Amino acid sequence: MNTPQIHLFVQEGCRPCQYVKGQLSKVDGWEGLITITDSKCCGEWTDFAKDSGVVATPTLVAFEGGEVVARKAGSQSFTSDFFRGLIEKFNSTITNE
Repeated sequence: MNTPQIHLFVQEGCRPCQYVKGQLSKVDGWEGLITITDSKCCGEWTDFAKDSGVVATPTLVAFEGGEVVARKAGSQSFTSDFFRGLIEKFNSTITNE
């Protein structure tokens, strides 16, 4: 199983995005798996965000082989426990390869 590339799409001034980044920062090792990505530049959606299917922030998108394999939007479920579980899942995959 390949480890996906995971991007957390956020935007400046987004309160839910700040909450989610705060939850993520509580989890050790997140930097090795999740990339925080700006979804907008100069007030416009970036091509990467549009191509990734991002229509709202925060949105978590996973890629394997350059293809979107999972997408989850909204801040309610992005707790530190959610991120901890995600990181533990993929860290055990990396360790077992």
